[in-house]
Amino acid sequence: MTSTTPLVMCGNVGRRESFIDAIAAAGWPSVVSASGLSEGAKVLRMMNSACVIVDAELNDMSGLTAAQILRDLCPHVKIIFTSPRNTIQLESQVRALDVFYYHVHTSEDTAELVAAVEDAIGEPRAGRSCQELKVLVVDDDADFQKAMQAILESSGFRVVSAYSEKEGLELARRERPNAIILDIIMDSTTDGFEFCRQARRDPGIKHTPILGLSAIEDKIPLGSPPNADGDLFPVDMYLRKPVMPQRLIAVLRRLITRET
Repeated sequence: MTSTTPLVMCGNVGRRESFIDAIAAAGWPSVVSASGLSEGAKVLRMMNSACVIVDAELNDMSGLTAAQILRDLCPHVKIIFTSPRNTIQLESQVRALDVFYYHVHTSEDTAELVAAVEDAIGEPRAGRSCQELKVLVVDDDADFQKAMQAILESSGFRVVSAYSEKEGLELARRERPNAIILDIIMDSTTDGFEFCRQARRDPGIKHTPILGLSAIEDKIPLGSPPNADGDLFPVDMYLRKPVMPQRLIAVLRRLITRET
């Protein structure tokens, strides 16, 4: 674990995931998290220095109490205090703790939080650029391909597009992408499954991270996500369409970093 690994402490699952996704999408693939102070303290013992996002709502105590304990135990830690709402009393209490930054999270916009993390510990070591990282998108929907190209290129990725299972396999073998985004239903309802099985048997690309991205559940009643059966759809991660761009970029960064 590096000295610049951010720690997110938040008892609200949805808000915690939103923070993690935003920070990971900005370039920190190894974001760690905890639901409360007791869990977070164990993580901190493994870190030489850190930026800790402490939410007002934790599972084992109030965020204010946790921030005070952290301030006493780890004076070197830069604390970013977050809350879903603000009051004059709360702001006064947070300011009295002398935290590094106070962030009121009132919407899905996490840009302010990401900027605070960068101010606390600097940009990720890898920087923001992913221009040497190549993503192959295998999907027969031309509009979806255009949307993916815009999202991925705006985050610095190089994009290669394939519109069928066969073309996707050919490009995967030739281009050797860092990751593959794979639809399931293309010319047939099983194209994505077959692509994945073929890729996992190919020595040249079998270790390439594959992100399944499909709306198959809207068309076929599966009962469980398609990746629940690892033999049927052996992807590294599966997301259901539509997916928020921030979530997509965060997952891609994690998959790619895990393989490098």
